[in-house]
Amino acid sequence: MQAVKEAGLFFQANRPRTHTVLPVLKAMADELLGQIGDEQLRALFYAAGVRLGETWPISKIERLGELEQLAREWLAARDWGWLTIEHHDDAVDFIHGDSPLEAWFGSASLAWSSALFEGLYATWIRQLGADERLQLREIRLADRPAGELCYRLTHESRFQ
Repeated sequence: MQAVKEAGLFFQANRPRTHTVLPVLKAMADELLGQIGDEQLRALFYAAGVRLGETWPISKIERLGELEQLAREWLAARDWGWLTIEHHDDAVDFIHGDSPLEAWFGSASLAWSSALFEGLYATWIRQLGADERLQLREIRLADRPAGELCYRLTHESRFQ
């Protein structure tokens, strides 16, 4: 170890190693999928998203435009993509683009890994005071470009 230090090679235990983690994440995803199904993985990733929202809570925001800006900055700092919030008469859509999920977990993962952002955004909406009857859920929109994840915030009755 002394020779390593003398050679100027210092190791940092907590340095990010982003280029080497992808094979590990994909292997873990394959293993998890082999042992539990899509629905359980969706629930797991949703819970992980909730945990992220609790770890990085938001506050002092009064409008969705402010949430959109904060989320854009937060996502950009992590290289996790971008968010656009679209307002409709009876709903609000959260459009998440350039997600790293496929790169992290493989092309078949989006059926369940997209719940990560669903849990995150739902938690942030709750922190802003949204009523329990307002639900945020992932939806599929045919007119959206491939790779965009869509989540709709609306009254729970609109999902039934």
